[in-house]
Amino acid sequence: MTRKVLTAGADWTLAELKTFLLEHGISGAPVVDQTGKLVGVVSATDVLRSEDTSETTEGGYFATSLDRPLGEEELRTLMVEGGPTQVVGDVMTPVVFQAAADTPVDEAADTMVRGRIHRIVVTEHGAVVGIVTALDLVRALRDVLRENR
Repeated sequence: MTRKVLTAGADWTLAELKTFLLEHGISGAPVVDQTGKLVGVVSATDVLRSEDTSETTEGGYFATSLDRPLGEEELRTLMVEGGPTQVVGDVMTPVVFQAAADTPVDEAADTMVRGRIHRIVVTEHGAVVGIVTALDLVRALRDVLRENR
């Protein structure tokens, strides 16, 4: 589990989100409300879907390659045209796969496989405390295999 998780605010404008993604070289983040409670997830894909950019997303780069950090130039291609009235809460995905900090690794892996997702947000009392990614699970598997040699 990665404990240092960057979160976006549900009330941020899309321009603020774009700056946030660029500054941190990430393609998405959990979304929290003003109290810090997890309310969704947002990605560069969500921003693109909110715009009328069918030629960009239809079979385009961002539609298929959001499982890795994006380069600065790639993120700069995100055209935020929603203006100051459209906020992260308008474009985020409100359904979040989440788990408690004490969830066994195999249960987290089962959830990821069943949901066909690459990450699960770890919460305690509704607050984000970490994130488990597919890469985290691969590392854990590698460590177990090394121990059993």
